[in-house]
Amino acid sequence: MEPSRRQFLIAVGLSATPGCAQAPARPARTPIRPLIQPPDDPDPGRLIPPEELQGIRDRIIEAHNTIRAKVKLGKLVPSRKLTLAAQAHAEDMAARRKMSHTGGDGSSPADRVKGRGYRYRRVGENVAYGHFTEDRVMKGWMESRHHKDNILGGFTEIGVGCAVGEDGKRYWCVNFGLPATR
Repeated sequence: MEPSRRQFLIAVGLSATPGCAQAPARPARTPIRPLIQPPDDPDPGRLIPPEELQGIRDRIIEAHNTIRAKVKLGKLVPSRKLTLAAQAHAEDMAARRKMSHTGGDGSSPADRVKGRGYRYRRVGENVAYGHFTEDRVMKGWMESRHHKDNILGGFTEIGVGCAVGEDGKRYWCVNFGLPATR
């Protein structure tokens, strides 16, 4: 059963975290392997093959850049460090079966990207959970002012994570960054 727009917006919560500067992230728990459940897959515990996870990332990045191009904003470039932070947070949310901007270790989005060595002037994060396709999660984010602000914000880099918990739900995390100048 597809969640309503209201349920989706409640699920994704607020997301803007531009300019956060906090204490360094504490070490994360042992990461779980990323999981995914396609809509027609009866086995929610199926591991995501790396090429499938990369396909998800590519489609999410393409969707962000398509939206940004419509309002004449520059493309977001994938960042390995932002991707590592996003994937680790998606896996953490899936393991805890809890969508939140606060990690299981108490970390913030800023803590997590700094923990991966990302130096930034500005950083933001969008999260979501549920049985969503890439199109559905993007639609939900664009219908939420705070998520839309991140998608259309003054960022130049992006990292995407997706994992599925034992509850069979997808947990999504997108990190946005504007790197620090040297």
